[in-house]
Amino acid sequence: MRIQDHKLAWRWTDPAYAVLPNKVLAQMHSVTSDEAKALYKRAQGFMGNHGLSTELRPEMVSAEEAASEAGSNWLKQHQPHLEQPVSLSWDSETALRTTWGVFISYWPEFCYPASDDLVVFPESEAWMLLYHHEREFHFGRRAAKA
Repeated sequence: MRIQDHKLAWRWTDPAYAVLPNKVLAQMHSVTSDEAKALYKRAQGFMGNHGLSTELRPEMVSAEEAASEAGSNWLKQHQPHLEQPVSLSWDSETALRTTWGVFISYWPEFCYPASDDLVVFPESEAWMLLYHHEREFHFGRRAAKA
């Protein structure tokens, strides 16, 4: 499926919301419904009662802070490899894959307040980022295995 056919494509292709450059859209990849379900199940493994599992040693920043240059640096400091592929999971039917750099550069187009809970993580599941609909980012890293 092309990204233009994604359930949330209006967020990235409709001038009433945002029109991302074609080179960015080319780095966003839709997933099948089975993949979306599997990614959602994986994402739920990161969750605790009200955010990230304490196993991940979560840190938090508000979306307002993340929108600043300091907040953008906060995201980059947690994962400096901008080309790293990541999965984005909103729910059991809605997911996609892109790079960490695309997410950081355009996160407001992926994270809508009051409606979205979004989990972003790499294939390794070494870390994850939760955007909570109350406009908070929670970042956590798995503890190193002994």
